[in-house]
Amino acid sequence: MEKNTSASRTILFQDLGILLFMLSMLGAALITGFSEKALIYQQVVMMLAMMFSALLTVLRARVAGTVLTALTLLAFTAYKLYNRLAYSVPIEWTAFLWPALLGMSLGGVTLFISFYSTIEGLNGILNKRLDELTVIDAVTGMENLRSMVGSLRRYMALSERNGTSMGLMMVRLRYAEEIKKVLTRTQFNDLRHILADTVQHALRLEDRVFSIDENGSLGIIYFSVAAGAPIVKQRIISVVQQQNMVPSLAGQTLNVEVSVVFKEYESSLGKDAMKFISEVEKEFAYEV
Repeated sequence: MEKNTSASRTILFQDLGILLFMLSMLGAALITGFSEKALIYQQVVMMLAMMFSALLTVLRARVAGTVLTALTLLAFTAYKLYNRLAYSVPIEWTAFLWPALLGMSLGGVTLFISFYSTIEGLNGILNKRLDELTVIDAVTGMENLRSMVGSLRRYMALSERNGTSMGLMMVRLRYAEEIKKVLTRTQFNDLRHILADTVQHALRLEDRVFSIDENGSLGIIYFSVAAGAPIVKQRIISVVQQQNMVPSLAGQTLNVEVSVVFKEYESSLGKDAMKFISEVEKEFAYEV
């Protein structure tokens, strides 16, 4: 809950930063567009200075952007005061808007970049861990969902390049929540381990099995033509029905059923592993 609130707050501040910058640019554009001809060059220079300051901040040169904004305000103030005192030129009312617009622009861009850098840093760490670490599920001893995403992305790229037939299959326990209520935690973990082991032994050596959640669900990256996937599905269902999944239930019988769905890889998916996983999960809606 706290993580979701923190993420929402970060996105809110980013949006606020962009809004401030857009409003400042809109104000600068309106001032420039409706200015008298004698002031047009002054307004264009101020608008360009504001844009250049924002550009420096976006390029992570925040100090340079801040200094440029300060120098622009100082030079503009000195220029207007000099004209007023030396030539009695009245200071137009729009001149008082420029300090606020410059501050809004700099503040908005700084706010956006600050929180964007935070998210960018976190994403960099997560991607690095995804690429460098193989995370193992403690119950089944298999690689988990994070590892499957990385592996799936690589196999999708290989399939696209070499034309290899492959697909993603998912195995899900039917009535997992009800089974959890009947079994102890230890018994349910034993069920997960036996299910994963049973499915793994039903597949070929080149097919990869992953434990993708705590409800016993499995992900399988298989290498087969489209016609072979239904055969693999029936084989999994058959071996699961024949296997005693909870041997600790002495003198009792627990019928364990699984739902199995699959989808062949298509080139339109590219290397988007998350989209591929989502497409396969949608197939559960049609599985009876």
